[in-house]
Amino acid sequence: MSFDPLYDIIYADPPWPHYGDMNKHAACGKHYSLMSEAEIQALPARSLLRDLKRGAFFIWATCPRLDIALRTIVAWKLCFRGGAFNWVKTRRDGKVIGAQGIPPTGTKPTSELCLLAPVQKPGRPFPLLDAGVPQVLLAPRGRHSEKPAEVRDRIVRLYGDRPRIELFAREAVPGWDRWGLESPA
Repeated sequence: MSFDPLYDIIYADPPWPHYGDMNKHAACGKHYSLMSEAEIQALPARSLLRDLKRGAFFIWATCPRLDIALRTIVAWKLCFRGGAFNWVKTRRDGKVIGAQGIPPTGTKPTSELCLLAPVQKPGRPFPLLDAGVPQVLLAPRGRHSEKPAEVRDRIVRLYGDRPRIELFAREAVPGWDRWGLESPA
């Protein structure tokens, strides 16, 4: 990962490891290579910030691997501030999906969290431009691991048109720099 530190906002959807053989996991390993917890935590993500004392990370976490996401926030020397967004997955008709796929330990996770982790502990990373941005998002699933585009729009509504990058991007999006193996050139 090599960039000039130019960003105020970093949006990431890391290829979190799963139990067992990481790259043979039924849900993820067949779509893209997963990374170990240590590999993700070793990324110099914070060095991408334009100001090392100010910045906001939005990090996707699956509920079964929330523990790894929280440890990664600590490893990247960020301050966990809670869930920025909770994506509740729906069917195309708008109804919340039921349990599908591999049997869970408890209930089947049908939502994903986008965590907010700024650099500084107290206060907001930037002036809040729209306090009406909702946390919960009801949206259908797309391709494997694809997140709703609306989340990027909500981040801009919150903090404005600031320099931003998406790590582990799988598509080009206007206004966002991108980095990741799945990202188009």
